[in-house]
Parts: sequence; C-alpha cells; structure tokens
Amino acid sequence: MSDSVGQYLNEIGAVPLLNAQEERELAQIIEKGAEARARLEAGETGRELTRAVRAAAAAKDRFIRANLRLVVSVARRYPLPPSMELLDLVQEGNLGLEHAVDKFDWRKGFKFSTYATFWIRQAIGRALDQKASLVRLPGDRSASLRAALRQVSGDGDELDDEHARLHRLTTPTSLDRTIGDDDSNELIDLLSDGGPSPEQEVIARSDEAAVTGLLDVLDPRARRAVEQRFGLDDGRKKSYREVGEDLGVTAEAARRLVKRAVNVVREQAAAATDAA
Repeated sequence: MSDSVGQYLNEIGAVPLLNAQEERELAQIIEKGAEARARLEAGETGRELTRAVRAAAAAKDRFIRANLRLVVSVARRYPLPPSMELLDLVQEGNLGLEHAVDKFDWRKGFKFSTYATFWIRQAIGRALDQKASLVRLPGDRSASLRAALRQVSGDGDELDDEHARLHRLTTPTSLDRTIGDDDSNELIDLLSDGGPSPEQEVIARSDEAAVTGLLDVLDPRARRAVEQRFGLDDGRKKSYREVGEDLGVTAEAARRLVKRAVNVVREQAAAATDAA
C-alpha cells in the first residue's frame, strides 16, 4: 500500500461513524438547507434562511466524511486498470457518495450505506468505462465484464472467451495486438494521430488566454490546484492524489478544492458573458 493511500486511510479512519439516528438528523438538516436555498434564490431574505443553508453545508460535509470508508471498501473490490490507481477510483466513488447524500430520503427508513453503495458503484463504473477503457462498451456489457473480473480477482487470463474478448478490447495495453484474421492491420493503424490543425491551435491559444484571465479570480492555492488538475501548467493532467501531494493535503481535500474553484470560475465566466 502506497504512503498516500495509507495516509488517506488514516485520516478518514479517524472520523466517527454515524448511527441511524444521526443519519436521519443530518439528512433533515440538509433537506431544510435545500429548501432555504431555494427560497433565497427566489428572492426571500432572512438570517434564518442563511443559517439553514450554512448548517446544511456543515451537515453534508460531516455526512460525507463519515462515509468515506464505505467508498474505499467498495473501490477495493474493483480490479485496477493499468491507467488508474486506487485513489483515482476512490475519488470517483466519492462523487457518487456526495450524490447519495444529496438524494437520501430519510423518511423511507433505508440504511444509508445500502443506498449509497449503489451510487458509489455507479460512479466508479462510469469512471472505468470513460477513463480506463480503450473501447467504450454498452453499459450492460461493461457491468458484466466488471462482475466477471471481480470473480477472478482481476486476472484476465481466467475469463471465459466472451469476457476475455471484451477485456482485450477495453485494455489499453492491447494496442499492439493485431485485429482481423491476418497480421496486416493493427489497431493502432486505424486510429487517427489526434494532432490539432493550425486553426485548432489558434483557437486553443485564444481559449487558453481566456481561461487564464478567469483563473485570476482564484487565490494562488486554488489556482495551482486547477492548473495541475487540468494540465494548464505543463499540459499533463494530474490526478487528485498528485495535486494533493503537491499542496500537502489529501486527494479528497484536493478534489474539493478543485470543485469549489471550478464553480467560482464558472460563475465568473457566466458573469462575463452576461456583461458582454
């Protein structure tokens, strides 16, 4: 286990778990905060509404932090593709956890961990489909392949013929494999070089200048996190783990920092568009 994974596990392991009553109470606070936010956005004012929104944000943060261990336990069940690390899967699963907290209905009496596991798996599965696969599979085939890989502990050589074929299609290391009945065509030969045209380069430079201007609204720490995450400094997009290591925080803290910063930039971009 890498040092970053161990550090992350130690940090989230120090957060107390919630009992059923605490889950219901936090969910109720979050629900009231959502209602208060809607009223504020509709034009109402009042300290009570503002306090409710702030209380909801604190409750949501506590709800999420208390369930980060659940995300890790789910993420560990998935075989890691060559292009991803455990913390990459964990960060994607955390997005599913956040969605589960937002959607959790405390009135139905469900255990939150059971409800959240569904959304965590959805988020991790979607990330594997989009980021770790060379070829995009239909959702049902992709889910079937992931289940088959879990049963053989990630060993692609132990898969049945159909799942082995799907595994080869979605594995980046299979680029050097030939396709068809002869050796005349290699998959790499059928892919475009992906190089930008001169027009695209001009547009890209213009967009880069615009983005750089928008980033000026961020504090230095948030700006650095965004630049690293999206490869704006050296062209290489870094994982949340790498961003966190550079800033001296956990990958989860880096993810939240980037998310907040992106929201600020989006608001700035929207304001600039309205003013134009």
